[in-house]
Amino acid sequence: MERITEPDSLQLAFSRAVPHLVLASSSPNRKALLEAGGSEVEVFVPQTDEEKNGSDPVGIVSGIAGGKIQAYTQSAAYKAGSIAIAADTLVLIDGRLLGKPASEEDARMMLRSLSGRTQTVISAAGVKLPGKDAVIIADTAKVIFRTLSNEDISGYIATGEWQGAAGGYRLQKTGYRLVERIDGDWTTVVGLPMRKILDYILNTI
Repeated sequence: MERITEPDSLQLAFSRAVPHLVLASSSPNRKALLEAGGSEVEVFVPQTDEEKNGSDPVGIVSGIAGGKIQAYTQSAAYKAGSIAIAADTLVLIDGRLLGKPASEEDARMMLRSLSGRTQTVISAAGVKLPGKDAVIIADTAKVIFRTLSNEDISGYIATGEWQGAAGGYRLQKTGYRLVERIDGDWTTVVGLPMRKILDYILNTI
């Protein structure tokens, strides 16, 4: 697939609706995704349990995102007048959930398992609007990988982009070269289902 040119119309629409927000996530990808459209992002890093407990992938991701938004709203840093968003992302293939690789070899094994295959990326967001209870918004997208050679994988591992990325790749950077196409919202693949979040905000505020 081609590199995604930023900002796109979704990011611009999002920034108009949400010019400032608190992002309860340490992910640089999510922060960059929001800032590309013009949103001012204040980061809060939640200390939560990210164990993948349960058999329902959407439920697992939603539970982790919910824990992150709860950690923020119960913290001393909580700002009741600001929109806050937390998120989590996992990759599902062959019924197996892939989170963030723990090492280069772990990332290499993940990329080998994704090569030439269709994966499901699940992203969930905890969204807290002023005066409203927090809600969980989840979305899925299909990602079809190119067939990768050992050289392709080694070259990508050498970039270091695999670190902290679900499935071992970052779509926004050079990871797009690993992908043949996406069926669904590309922001869900990056880690934040912006289209669904924006629809909720516009229909609620």
